[in-house]
Amino acid sequence: MPLSFLFSFEEQEIVVPLATRNPLSSVSVSKLIGTSFPETYLETLREILLFDLVHNGSSSIGSTESSDFHIDIEIIGNTLSSLIALNRGGVTKTLGPYSLSGILASDRRVIHKFSDDLTLIMTGKRGVANTRILFAVQFPEKTPQGYEWRSEIWESDYDGDNKRQLTEERSYCINPVFFPAEGEFTKNRFMYVNYKKGQPKLYISSFDRPRGDPFLSLRGNQLLPTVSNRGDMIAFISDASGRADLFVQLFSRNHGLIGKPIQAFSYPKSVQASPTFRPDGKKIAFVSDKDGTPRIFIIDTPYPGKETSQHPLCLTKKYRHNTCPAWSPDGTKLAYSALIDGIRQIMVYDFLTQEEIQLTTGDSHKENPCWAPNSLHIIYNTVDPSSSELFIINLKQKEKTQITHGPGKKHYPAWEPIRGPL
Repeated sequence: MPLSFLFSFEEQEIVVPLATRNPLSSVSVSKLIGTSFPETYLETLREILLFDLVHNGSSSIGSTESSDFHIDIEIIGNTLSSLIALNRGGVTKTLGPYSLSGILASDRRVIHKFSDDLTLIMTGKRGVANTRILFAVQFPEKTPQGYEWRSEIWESDYDGDNKRQLTEERSYCINPVFFPAEGEFTKNRFMYVNYKKGQPKLYISSFDRPRGDPFLSLRGNQLLPTVSNRGDMIAFISDASGRADLFVQLFSRNHGLIGKPIQAFSYPKSVQASPTFRPDGKKIAFVSDKDGTPRIFIIDTPYPGKETSQHPLCLTKKYRHNTCPAWSPDGTKLAYSALIDGIRQIMVYDFLTQEEIQLTTGDSHKENPCWAPNSLHIIYNTVDPSSSELFIINLKQKEKTQITHGPGKKHYPAWEPIRGPL
């Protein structure tokens, strides 16, 4: 169910192109040769590596003679090692060993780890190829009463492969959320919204359980949860007080919920939606139509004993219909969806330049952007009458890449955070 159902459409045409500020390094990669695996299998692994290097937002593929870096790969038995050479200056570095199993699902992740290590050497910042994606898949299911819409939570690698269904609720499950900080309570667990009992409620489950448990006892609908980067607060939307308001719940990664939810923002005859925490947890961006059309506002995060603000700062002013904000992990940008010429596109607000920048184009509606932990990549879903798929894009190249295919409408993607320094 797209978030736009909450709000009516308004439109205004403004386009600000996103400039590419940093050039890409060119990389050449040797052929993978080894006697323990078939040649076709080794070529598949090389194609996975090339995909990672093309889509890391920092490199492109070049020839051996003219590239900035040359990656020479050696496979002896089941072990992969590599020599990385900086062609200008003759500096070399070795990587490995990496153990291969001959099982593609497992070796894909080995190659992703290898490519992230390469990205760290080339850029000083680790890549995100070895991270996972959570998302919901919507599909019609035949029942005695006819066809009903169902939705379950799935996971995959960042490139859409190694897909695996996580929930088997036989219900409508959406909006999965990773816990960014692991503790005794949150380890191997995730949160999502489940319509199993009629009303949408927050549920919590683990990656090895097909069914979850209710998470909050608050009455009414519970929607659009998000967790602070430190893992000490959860924000969500609830109509417990009679309209869709913003709530904050204190939380411990070791013990779970702390106290009762705090009503963070409410406004007469208005709808609030899609909260997202600033990385330091001190502010929340969210959507409200309190001024007539949905725009993105910012408030201070409330705490017990601290009064909530009824005068939020309006952030998005160029467009009259803005939804689905997501704060970048480095705190410098906010991604969101805006209606432009009748089509919802992914936008980025840059807090340093105070610009509202259009990232995507094309005919399909796009919504639910979510940042990778490197604050460079964004995943989002399209919304079309016949299909909905997931795409990744990065701020340097601006070339979208579709990562899901096949039956079912994919939506509400969430990118796994990297716990600890990048």
